[in-house]
Amino acid sequence: MKQGVIFLLFLTVSGCSFLFKEPGRPPKIDGVPVPDSKRLLYVQNVRNNTYSPGMHTRLTQMIMEEIDRRGRFITTREKTLAKYRLYAEIVHYQKVGDLMDLADQHITSELFVVTRVEIIEAETGVKIPMERSEIPGRVHFSTQIGYRESELEAQNRLLRVMALRIAEEAERAWYYSLSGVLN
Repeated sequence: MKQGVIFLLFLTVSGCSFLFKEPGRPPKIDGVPVPDSKRLLYVQNVRNNTYSPGMHTRLTQMIMEEIDRRGRFITTREKTLAKYRLYAEIVHYQKVGDLMDLADQHITSELFVVTRVEIIEAETGVKIPMERSEIPGRVHFSTQIGYRESELEAQNRLLRVMALRIAEEAERAWYYSLSGVLN
């Protein structure tokens, strides 16, 4: 019985700190929710300047899904309605073999991607300063040993992580620009 009461007390206390911290969903500045008109974001299709086809379309979709999941921004497909625009470009993609067998065949490989990101205020065209303008990502995979996956599956895993990082960086820069706090 005591353990149940302690557990409920723990859930109540941790829930309060989780639910009432800022920025929250929707984000708040000094306890006041940010109006929906300042949360509208247009995600431009990601550009791909690498030899890996199709990554940009999957990354665009994953960024939009991650932003919607997080709930800080309200995404729109109407560019003229958006208060902010998010631009991203895959500037580097590299696949390198790590571990080789006795016949010089790759057993494991590494994927490395760099994405350049910027968020711009739509009305003024002012670029919001971000902590990092280039976001790197790295993943290891193997088609032969351990958890086996193809290069495409490893790319998808990498792109999910990249989408999370891009959404996080964009939200942080946007929030700090609204609140006036320097990052």
